[in-house]
Amino acid sequence: METPSQEPGPPGDGGRPAPDEGGRPEPVPGEDGPTSEGEAEQAASIAALSEARRANRGEHFLRAAFVGLAAGGLAVLFRYALTAVEDFRQILLAKLHHHPAWGWVVLPLIGLVVGCFVGWSTRRFAPEAGGSGIPHLKGVLLHVRTLHWKRLIPVKFINGVLGIGAGLSAGREGPTVQMGAAIAQAVGQVLRVRPREMPQLLSCGAGAGLAAAFNAPLAGFIFVLEELQRELSPLTYGGALIASVAAAAVTRAFSGQLPSFEVKNFPALPLEALPLLVVLGVATGLLGVAFNRALLTGMRRVHALKRIPPWLYTGLVIALLGLVAWWMPEAVGGGHPVASRLLANPGQFAAVFLIELMAAKFLLTVLSYTTGAPGGVFAPMLLMGAILGLLFGETLAVIWPVLSGYAAAFAVLGMAGFFASSVRAPLTGIVLILEMTGNYEQLFALAVVCLVAYLIAERLRDRPLYESLLEYDLSRENGEAHGVDGVRQVTMGIHRGSELDGKLVRESKLPAGCLIVGVERNGRELLPSAALELRAGDHITVLVPGERPGAAMQVVDLCRVR
Repeated sequence: METPSQEPGPPGDGGRPAPDEGGRPEPVPGEDGPTSEGEAEQAASIAALSEARRANRGEHFLRAAFVGLAAGGLAVLFRYALTAVEDFRQILLAKLHHHPAWGWVVLPLIGLVVGCFVGWSTRRFAPEAGGSGIPHLKGVLLHVRTLHWKRLIPVKFINGVLGIGAGLSAGREGPTVQMGAAIAQAVGQVLRVRPREMPQLLSCGAGAGLAAAFNAPLAGFIFVLEELQRELSPLTYGGALIASVAAAAVTRAFSGQLPSFEVKNFPALPLEALPLLVVLGVATGLLGVAFNRALLTGMRRVHALKRIPPWLYTGLVIALLGLVAWWMPEAVGGGHPVASRLLANPGQFAAVFLIELMAAKFLLTVLSYTTGAPGGVFAPMLLMGAILGLLFGETLAVIWPVLSGYAAAFAVLGMAGFFASSVRAPLTGIVLILEMTGNYEQLFALAVVCLVAYLIAERLRDRPLYESLLEYDLSRENGEAHGVDGVRQVTMGIHRGSELDGKLVRESKLPAGCLIVGVERNGRELLPSAALELRAGDHITVLVPGERPGAAMQVVDLCRVR
């Protein structure tokens, strides 16, 4: 049989066979085989890696949903328990007023006993349970603090109910956030989550706690990104959103679909009021800065006291609050019911009383936080912001009667402005107030007030509240105070325009004793050689000496725009 002849190809083709019917040249054996096999192996490995990441995301999202449900359930229990104790305090106070000769001394005596127990047991069993808990959580995510859920949850829950129920001017929202993160740690340990993935799960629990506390799922989600400053990745925002929605679903199943503040006849401000919104933003910005500085000054003064044991100081403060409750019960406790009354009926309190109430709430909140008892500042801040906004609105109504129906609107704007100035999380503040009031027509006004308040605080170079509290805690405690010893790892994303953006590793100017040991860029691990250029979006892992936890905050500052 005659063999078909091959037609010579164009010059330089090496006599490649003619194309087949589909126009593709037939392969020459041994010429393209290894390259094709290598490309196939690379494509298979990429597909396997993509599938593994997809499966990992699915597992993370399931864990986040479970964490959200558990955190929501714990938040509901905490809220019900605290409400029951505060209702009991109000009932007891009403009955004691029928016996004015001796009734005024009962609440101070109860407060002294409860306060001493709360102060002693918190410091004895779980010192990290004191205060809001959010600064401690930020330290945990920076790996300069440790979280022990088995001891934190019972101490935070029981002592939070006792302390706030006895009259501490503190809120339940911060403790709920910290307990949500503790729930996430418990779930992570039971499911044997890898240590590298645990911070993501803790952030999900924190967001779920905030969402459940305020019945505001979007605020919980944004809180994780803005305040906890986690990187913007599918694991972060997907898990945070799932956990927040799950927690809010549990809360609404037991507490109803209504927003936290039921505000009626709540008109949107006209566009002509824009200059007034700027003035309110300035006022709330100044108030937020004053509150932050007063809180830190008060803590320094109290920690300088050596003659009074800390547990006795807690008892004395709660006894004083019991005495204040005899004449001004609105000034003690978290303040959420009082804020609800202000928004529902703005004209029920005289202006003089509102001024007195805001001054008392300001001082008592600072005093309460210095005790170290479990309790946050979210709720007191919202009440003080509402009072400031209400006073502003009532003053405008006297000057311009056409604005007489907007008092409640200004009160809501004051709440958001105070939060944005103090916590320095304007987006969280905007979404939080929108969800708490259920009135989305105020979006533009909220944005203006929060932006101005934020800029005022930045212009005055005031540090965000929770960062300041964490820095202060790190400055006065050594590495072993909260179970941190040895070398710790800090993982942080580099922001565009920060000190490290565009610098080589050898030019990074890290604090003494710190060392970059890992750089992650677009999901790939890079060797942190001295000549490697650091870029915005990179995530660096830095070793920090355990005896110098304050260096962790210096690393964070280098990664951010200041």
